[in-house]
Amino acid sequence: MALFDDFDDDMDAVAERARDADPGIRRVAMLTLAESVDPQAVELLLAGLKDEDAGVREAAAKALDEHSGLPAALGLIEALDDEVEAVRLAAIESLADKKEPGSAPRLIARVQAESAFVRAAALRALRDMQDPAAMPVALSALSDPDMAVRREALGVLGYLKADAALPALLLAATDPEPAVRRAVMAALVFVRSGTPGVPALVAGLKDAHWQVREEAAFSIGKAKLPEAVDPLMVAANDDSWQVQAKAVNALGKLKARTAVPVVAEALSHGLSNVRKEAAAALGEIADPSAVGALEAAFDDPDPDVRKLVRWALERCHAAA
Repeated sequence: MALFDDFDDDMDAVAERARDADPGIRRVAMLTLAESVDPQAVELLLAGLKDEDAGVREAAAKALDEHSGLPAALGLIEALDDEVEAVRLAAIESLADKKEPGSAPRLIARVQAESAFVRAAALRALRDMQDPAAMPVALSALSDPDMAVRREALGVLGYLKADAALPALLLAATDPEPAVRRAVMAALVFVRSGTPGVPALVAGLKDAHWQVREEAAFSIGKAKLPEAVDPLMVAANDDSWQVQAKAVNALGKLKARTAVPVVAEALSHGLSNVRKEAAAALGEIADPSAVGALEAAFDDPDPDVRKLVRWALERCHAAA
């Protein structure tokens, strides 16, 4: 990278540039430190998070994405309070990738912060840690006045896959914000057949917002809920092609033979994305009754569809 040609591998030289009077040179020094394995790199980047220049602070936050360890995580948590939005956003992006267990107590404490951004950011960072200690604050955050906080809380609960959180998730399914209801559908992916969460997912297929319906269809397919086959067949004719595609995909994962006519109909959809899902689903179902529809789609104009049609035909013939 030509940008870094003036920098050598000597940490003393990089450290000197990190303290240069020119903020442009300091910014480049921060980015250079992203690739460094020298222990001093994190120390310099943490100092960069407190630089007077917002561009330097942002560069330091981005560079810390490449460094693990508790000091890096704690520095990024502190940077969530930066006065400049670009720095805060860079900090949360890097922090979300950390999964540093030692930072969980600090993040849990930050869920009580005055700033809604910080509350949401802390929950986002906690999500991938799957730390059971985060469950109480996530449950409490479901009543937060800020939509983003409620959404991120649902992410934490979804990753924990805790049955104890199910009542709260079902209540959140009626949230007035579509983004929150969509997050509920994603969080419910862990439900099992016969549990109270299934009706909520099925109801999600009729939500007023298409992204909620799409997420419901995806989660139903991932959870493989056979009781949702009939609602999915209805969703396969949704006004939104994205919902249609996910519904068809889910029917394939469920290997729903009764859905073959509905899925086969999607082979003639105007969008190739839906036709691909239909061909793949028919291959997953592998029912000989789909052969005629697949042969009719043999010369589809999209090469990816044609490839999937041939694969599906082989599966259906093998099952005959």
